Amino acid sequence: MTVTTLDVLRETALNSLTTAGFTDATATRQNTTAVIATVPAARAAWADFALASHTVLRLADKAGRARYALFPVRDDGAPYTRTVHFRASGPGLAPQTAGQELCHTVQIVPGFTTEADIPKALAAALFTDSGRADDITVTRLA
Repeated sequence: MTVTTLDVLRETALNSLTTAGFTDATATRQNTTAVIATVPAARAAWADFALASHTVLRLADKAGRARYALFPVRDDGAPYTRTVHFRASGPGLAPQTAGQELCHTVQIVPGFTTEADIPKALAAALFTDSGRADDITVTRLA
C-alpha cells in the first residue's frame, strides 16, 4: 500500500469517528498495510458503528482504549496472508494453549474474505468451528 492510501484511510477513519462524536479518537499508521484507530473502551460499541464502512479488525483493548486495525482496499485481486497474534478462550481449548498468546498466518482472498474475517478463520483453525469467532481476541498483527 502506498503511504498516500494509508494517509487517506487515516483521515477518513478520524472523520468517521469525529462525526460520531469522538473528540479523543486517534488514528496512526501501524506499518505499510494498516491504520490503528483507538477510542475510549467504554464507547467501543459506538465506534463499531462509526467504523462499519471500513474493513476493520477489532483488536484487544489496551490501557482503557478500544483498538481497531483498518485496512485499505487492495489494488489487485491476488491472495495474500496476514500473521496474527491472538488469544483464545472457551471450551475445547487445549490446556497448553490456555492463557497463551498464539500466532497463526491467515490467507486473505480478495472478493471472498477480508481482514474482518480473521477471527472466523482462526476459530476454524483452532476449534474447527468458525462460529466461535467470539472466542478469539486478536492482540496484534505482525
